[in-house]
Amino acid sequence: MDDVLYTAAEESEVREYLIFTVDSIDFGIDIGLVQEIIKIQPITSIPNALDFCVGILNLRGTIIPVLDMRIKLGFDAVEYDERACIVVIMLESELIGVIVDMVQDVIRIPENELIDSPPVLSNGRQSYTAKIACTDDKIRQIIDVNTVFCVNGI
Repeated sequence: MDDVLYTAAEESEVREYLIFTVDSIDFGIDIGLVQEIIKIQPITSIPNALDFCVGILNLRGTIIPVLDMRIKLGFDAVEYDERACIVVIMLESELIGVIVDMVQDVIRIPENELIDSPPVLSNGRQSYTAKIACTDDKIRQIIDVNTVFCVNGI
C-alpha cells in the first residue's frame, strides 16, 4: 500500500485523466468518460461527413462515429502507425471513437494543480483546452470535451 494516505476531502480533490498525444502535444481527458481503448480497425467512410469524421465502425454490434483528433485540433492528417489507437468515450449517452497518435497513461492530478486555460481565442473560436496541468515537468492540456465534440457549432 502507498506510504501516502489521503483524507476523504483530499481524495475527492484528485481527478484521474487519460493522457494521450496528438502531434507531440500531451492532452488529457477525464477518465470517467473513457469506455475503452482499441487498436485501429477498419472504418467505413460516410459521404459528406465533416472533414474530421473519418467514418463509422461496428464495435460489438454498436455503430459509433470515429473522429480524427489530429484533424479536429487543426493538425495535418498522417498515416496511422502501430501506436495510434481509438479511445472510445461516452458523451451524453452516445459512444464516440477518437483516433489519437498514442495513449500514454492514466494520471492523478490534484485540483489545485490544474489552472484555467488562458482565454486565447483564435479567429473567434473557443479554446479546446479547459485546464492546464504541469506534471512531471510536462505541460498537459485537459480538453474541454463539450467544446471539442460539439458538432452543431462547427
